[in-house]
Amino acid sequence: MTDFLPAMAAYVVILVVVVLFGGLDGNSPARFVWAVLPIIPLAWVIWAMARHLRRIDELQSRQTYQGLSIGFGAAMLAAVTAGFLGIAGLDMRLGGWVIFVVGMLGWAVGQAVLAGRNG
Repeated sequence: MTDFLPAMAAYVVILVVVVLFGGLDGNSPARFVWAVLPIIPLAWVIWAMARHLRRIDELQSRQTYQGLSIGFGAAMLAAVTAGFLGIAGLDMRLGGWVIFVVGMLGWAVGQAVLAGRNG
């Protein structure tokens, strides 16, 4: 967690700066650079997660990977659903966020259920 929390704090700070000052709804080509700035601290989050997985014991590691698998499956189900709804004409501009949230919730809930079952 010592690696993860600073990475998430950096993400939140950069996200607030981007939303307040990035002019994402404007016409400037710079808005695209602003829009991807929050990706930088997310790379740090991935690095922190990889370090965490190397440090935990086998049971925690198995539960984490199983939770990630559940989250991945949920995200793929959401992606296919969003794709078909988009083909049918539904406005899916926020579909990426829906897929992200479904995947993260699937991971969190799946891991919590697995941890509860295994004591």
